[in-house]
Amino acid sequence: MKKIFSFFAAALLAAPIFAQKDPFSGFYCGTIENFDGYPFGSVKDVCIEVARFGDTYQAKLTERPFSRADDYGFAAGLKAENGKIAFKDFGEKLKLAGELSPEGGTLTGRVHKGKKISATFKRAQIQSPTLGLQAPPNATILFGGKDTSEWLHSDGNPCCWEIVDGAMVSRPQKINGKRADGTVFTKKKFGALRLHLEFKIPAEYEKNNTRGNSGVHFGPFEVQIIDSFGSEGNWWQCGAIYRIHPPKVNASLEPEAWQTYDIEYTPAKFMGEKLVAYPELTVYHNGVRVQYKEPVFHPTNVTRMHNPITAENIPIGLQDHGHPVAFRNVWVVGM
Repeated sequence: MKKIFSFFAAALLAAPIFAQKDPFSGFYCGTIENFDGYPFGSVKDVCIEVARFGDTYQAKLTERPFSRADDYGFAAGLKAENGKIAFKDFGEKLKLAGELSPEGGTLTGRVHKGKKISATFKRAQIQSPTLGLQAPPNATILFGGKDTSEWLHSDGNPCCWEIVDGAMVSRPQKINGKRADGTVFTKKKFGALRLHLEFKIPAEYEKNNTRGNSGVHFGPFEVQIIDSFGSEGNWWQCGAIYRIHPPKVNASLEPEAWQTYDIEYTPAKFMGEKLVAYPELTVYHNGVRVQYKEPVFHPTNVTRMHNPITAENIPIGLQDHGHPVAFRNVWVVGM
């Protein structure tokens, strides 16, 4: 298998509206016209990221999707009325005003010297370059769309997750009529590995900071999954090595869009009983490298912080956190 990680870059495709519960959440890309000054300089490309929180929306005006830099404009508490979101004084310097429909729209304004500017936006679809990536011949298929026979709960029970439209969907166990943890782990254990999986976070707009919560476990180490679209991308959000390293960039897509993780895991190294290298994780989220050979200093589960690090082979886990997160096309190859 070729080393695919070296050429990852998110693919930006102009597209019609794609299936999602909310018609506005997503990216809108366009071009600023008739403006060469601060903050753009000669850069003309701009992007509006629209995210829903409860019954209102927030919008960020940036240069491009997945940009971890100061935004050109920010607005919160926006309402959708008559099929559109209205903007007024959007951006401290630009004072843009206008409307966005689910397909796009035009915003206009005047800068401090009175020069009129405009930007026309179209709805864009961000699609990971590894979405649908086919497993190589030497891969171990952990979920191919038909059954969950490669997975067990930590108590040894068979995986109880549902299969819906070729995806395995997280849910808790029911034992003697009571809720029990539904987190699942692979029957097999692995050393150094490369994992591919695709996941879809449900639209749970009525909730606050814990929407679409799950995670990918490498033994006791977790790469977080949670609805982080429109958020800062902190240590507890999507793409983070939980409680240790925040993602370098928030590469999250909106809820109900299929996303990808491509992750390399390297076990700890010992000389005798002496630890000489921590475990490492490299994470590509939707084709964007958000972690690179980051050392994992301790187990990330807060109840197991003092577990010793070992060089033993580990199972891969998918976390149940009470949210119906879906997974598909899950496979692993050794390194």
